[in-house]
Amino acid sequence: MTSLLLYALDEGLIDSAVVTTRSKEEPWKPVPIVAKTREEILESSGSIYSHSMTLEALMSAIKQGMNRIAFVGTSCNIDAVTKMQKSSYGFLHLFMRAKVLKLGLFCMDTFSYEGIKAVLESYGITLENVDAMKIRKGKFEVTLKEGKQQIFELSEFDEHRSSSCRFCTDLTAENSDISFGGVGSPRGWTTVLTRSALGYEIFNEAVDNGYIEARHLADNELERVLSLAKMKKVQMYDLNRRQKK
Repeated sequence: MTSLLLYALDEGLIDSAVVTTRSKEEPWKPVPIVAKTREEILESSGSIYSHSMTLEALMSAIKQGMNRIAFVGTSCNIDAVTKMQKSSYGFLHLFMRAKVLKLGLFCMDTFSYEGIKAVLESYGITLENVDAMKIRKGKFEVTLKEGKQQIFELSEFDEHRSSSCRFCTDLTAENSDISFGGVGSPRGWTTVLTRSALGYEIFNEAVDNGYIEARHLADNELERVLSLAKMKKVQMYDLNRRQKK
């Protein structure tokens, strides 16, 4: 994701990117920004599992006169932008001014910032001491700055799960131009799905120009993506069925 953004910025394909960084005052609290430099894009690397309010930053970018914008968000953010692009009720005129490249993030769940903080602090871990977070194979992995890693069951964060996630059926940001996630790929790699002609062209140009190392997903790797995506859709089916009983 970061390498693709750097390629697009270097080549003048975008003039800004709506991305999420971490608050300097409250470690790991998401802060959406309009990034216009390589340094600002690099600051946004890494996963944050709290919801980021990126739409306000997108509106700010358009109002600032940016007309080639990369927008990074989870499926709910991507869906909101897609609806706004098609809306005839006050938003369409904004998107006539700007082209938006939608970059989606695989997302199964997000959690409140306060909830993540509370769970970790109950184990004596402060967010100031956290170097990285990762959800992998149903576990919440936390790497501390001294290199030690602690692994938690996702169930420990259940009560802090965003309520909207219970109704979401889209793991892979299906309405994006390109979507990115860790599901299916080996550690250290990212699964990438190009979903539009524009996304396909930009991704392959970035590969051809040495910004990204890529290979095709193996069948078993793709099957893992499809299996989890199906699980998220079935989750909503089960919820509807329970509500009708």
